[in-house]
Amino acid sequence: MTECTQPSTPSAPCPTGSSNPAAAPSVSRRGFLSGAAVAAGAAALAGLAGCAPKTQAEVAGETIAADDAATGGAMQTTDPAKAVWPVVEEVEVGSAGEGVVAFVAEPIPADKIVATHDVDVVVCGLGPAGDAAALACAEQGLKTVAVEKQNRGNYNSATIGGTNSELHKFWGMEYDTTEWMSDAMIGCSFQADMTLYQHYLEKNGEAVNWYISHFDNQDFNDYPLTFAAGDFPDFREQYDPTALSRSWNTSLNLPYPPGELADILAGILTEAGVEIRYETPACQLVTDEAGSVTGVIVKSADGYEQYNCAKGVVLATGGYEFNQQMLKERCRPRGVPGRWLTGAFGNTGDGLQMGVAVGAAEDEFPQSIMLDPEQLMPFVRVNKLGKRFTPEYDPYGQLAMAIQYQPGTYDFYIVDSALDTKIDKIWTPSSSCYGPKENWIAAAQSENAFKADTLEELAELMGVPVDAFVETINHWNEMCAAGADTDFDMPGTMMMTIDQPPFYATKEYADGLCTTGGLIVDTECRVLTKDRQPIPGLFAAGITSGGMFYNTYPHNLNCLSHTRNCLMGYTIGQVLGGKE
Repeated sequence: MTECTQPSTPSAPCPTGSSNPAAAPSVSRRGFLSGAAVAAGAAALAGLAGCAPKTQAEVAGETIAADDAATGGAMQTTDPAKAVWPVVEEVEVGSAGEGVVAFVAEPIPADKIVATHDVDVVVCGLGPAGDAAALACAEQGLKTVAVEKQNRGNYNSATIGGTNSELHKFWGMEYDTTEWMSDAMIGCSFQADMTLYQHYLEKNGEAVNWYISHFDNQDFNDYPLTFAAGDFPDFREQYDPTALSRSWNTSLNLPYPPGELADILAGILTEAGVEIRYETPACQLVTDEAGSVTGVIVKSADGYEQYNCAKGVVLATGGYEFNQQMLKERCRPRGVPGRWLTGAFGNTGDGLQMGVAVGAAEDEFPQSIMLDPEQLMPFVRVNKLGKRFTPEYDPYGQLAMAIQYQPGTYDFYIVDSALDTKIDKIWTPSSSCYGPKENWIAAAQSENAFKADTLEELAELMGVPVDAFVETINHWNEMCAAGADTDFDMPGTMMMTIDQPPFYATKEYADGLCTTGGLIVDTECRVLTKDRQPIPGLFAAGITSGGMFYNTYPHNLNCLSHTRNCLMGYTIGQVLGGKE
């Protein structure tokens, strides 16, 4: 039996709560959201698979070849051997670390299976999507087992969104779904599967109502939304009606920190009859002669165990943020942040690889990563040449990508000592989703920032050309006075002067949240082949599934990813329970 090659064990998470062992920046989106689950290292995995042995590179190569044949060779692909990776100063590309891959392609002999179980459903992965799927299946009377690679479930935040749930209606936040769909198409560069968005609009309110009904703490009327509708009576019109940065702020803050939420969900699942097995990663799907998925093999402390599933297997294992080979194979080089990834170390693409191994289609290459700038406020920014390079109120994903394309893949954001009196100019509905103003002011003026009494001194501390930087800030102040950004069309109402010493500059990188490429699914969450035919018995949910986030994640559709997790899990329960 061929043993799989295991990467080195990652170092302990840094104290900010991120899984990334690299030096933490002064602030990030996830810095305001506590407690990503600590990854539990899986045991070294021996080879197993129910299909012909293929290496990951061979599978990827076949996918590229097949798609090239179908498109006449016109499809753009990512060849890691030819990729030109950005030069990231002070931080190595890929420094976010490497997780332990559970998927193994080689077949496992029957005599290596130490136990066999007969159930209805196995859910692989206990993040938001897996939790929802396991709960929904159990509530349909299905014998459900949930297996998790790590020693607990993983939640990056405790928020959920959606449109027109009962809670949204309570707060007077009902939305025009036609306009929402229009913004979805813009946010996805018109490249996503809009049938999935249509299903989202039709069903997400129902799914959110179902989800929040399970919590004992029902005091959502006092702690429901990131802001009250009355605070921003017509938020959608605060922006130019054709602007990409219109934001649909539909977030619901669940009244629990992320780590506590994972534990609460585990209790809810157990009470519903779900059998949970931690530190038991799914390794390979089992298929019959017709290609239907009939079960899954997992790796426990005792060895390999096989689950025979009468209804199906659900892949909800997350993305592949901590699988460097998959990142290089699937993502555009400048789309991969070299410094900061906030997923769990267990996210190594196991579910995606398991699906591809049995004939599933995945999103075309290059796939993308959900990116944020480390600083979400639209402070004026300069690159290492001392020059502005983008309108700072870009949607988060686009702003982060603009940072990735700068020399060194970083920038600096600049504020002055009067920020506390100026920040209202840039405070938007989206801003309130990620913490109070005081947090952002403190971050921009923290001890991690360069601080100087003159712009010249600040430029020297930053290591940027002094003349270019001073000219940039002086020109910026002139445009602020005129109320118009003649360089990048930043709204004049959102421009803050930099004229009150001392001045502050903070070095900033892009923050990678999760990969967004996954297995192609339909509105019933059935995994599809390249011919868009469902693979019987196989389902995918959350970011293990694809089809919705081509090119970049649409940050203007607030909390879309977490709400989709809830909806997909709920949908799978309805489908397998015969109600949809």
